[in-house]
Formats: sequence, C-alpha cells, structure tokens
Amino acid sequence: MRWFAIFGLLTVVSGCEQADREVTVTASSRRDLVLWDKAYPGDLKDQAPSEWRRVPWTQMRYYNYRFGLRGDGEIWLSVVPSRTEDSVLQNINRWYNQFRMPEIVSVEDLKQEPALGTTGYLVEAEGTYYGGMGAEPKEDARMMALAVPISRNLVTIKMVGSPVDVDAERQRFLDYCKGLQFSDVDVIESPEAK
Repeated sequence: MRWFAIFGLLTVVSGCEQADREVTVTASSRRDLVLWDKAYPGDLKDQAPSEWRRVPWTQMRYYNYRFGLRGDGEIWLSVVPSRTEDSVLQNINRWYNQFRMPEIVSVEDLKQEPALGTTGYLVEAEGTYYGGMGAEPKEDARMMALAVPISRNLVTIKMVGSPVDVDAERQRFLDYCKGLQFSDVDVIESPEAK
C-alpha cells in the first residue's frame, strides 16, 4: 500500500514539472486535426495569422487576439442576434460613438468586404477610443471592423490598436475575415470513415 502511495505522489509531482515547460509549435511539427479540435464556438472556424497571440475567449468574444509592437492591440470576433432590420446600422453607430464620431443613417456608402460566403460592411475610425465597460479611453487609436449580417445573426470582427499597428495588420485582418467559415460538425469524418 505504501508503494502505491509513493508511486501516486511521484506521478503527481512529475506531472507538475512537465506543466512548466514551454512548448513551441512550428509549421513542420503541427499534427493533424482530430474530431475534438474541430469543435468551434458557434460552429465558426477561424484561421488566425501566427503574428496574433490568442487569449482566452469571453462570453461575448468567440475569438480573442492581441497584436502589435507592445501586444496591446485587440482583435475579437463576436456573434449577436439580429433583432431588428437595422441591427447592422445600430452596431456600426455604436462603434462610431466609441470614437465620438457622428452617426450615419445608412450603410449604403460603406465599403464591403467578403466574409463567411457573403459580404460585410467595413468600418474604420481613428481618434480617442472609448471602449466602455470601465476601460480607460485610449488616445491615438485606430479601429477596423467588419459587420457581417448572416441568417438571424450579426457576426462582428473588430480590431483596435495604435494607427501604426492597425495599418501593419490591415491585410492580415481582411484575409482573416475572408477566411472565416461555418463548420458543420456533422460533415467531419469519424475515425471509422477514414
């Protein structure tokens, strides 16, 4: 019985030591995805660039990233129900209000970009960013955001950071939005099907 206790203690201690190791994943060392890997929040699959650092998701942010020279830029993806016909316009005006910019009355003049098999409305703003929820205002900030109405939802992808950092990530942001796709877990092959 004593040997089992000692063996158990050694197993726990050795397991703790392994958790402290840093692991670096390179393109050549990546493994094939398995069924567990293919469970995506809201069935939305993303492919973030390696320059972005993934951080824990929150209730409102399905995907959450940091970027930039100081790592203080933010990119996140959210999905909210579209309750009214003008949900896109309301959300865009909320973004403009975060920069104390005048509201718009129509989305017709906004540039459109591809995402999720459809198009979304591209919004850009610059100045002092008032993110809300108790966060301190950020001076000299820039935002790029895409509002994608799809089905009965509104998918939003938003990037906020310094103008230099946002400019540097502009194309990666647009490519990220373009690469988003819905994943149907029913079409994932089971191990028996391979």
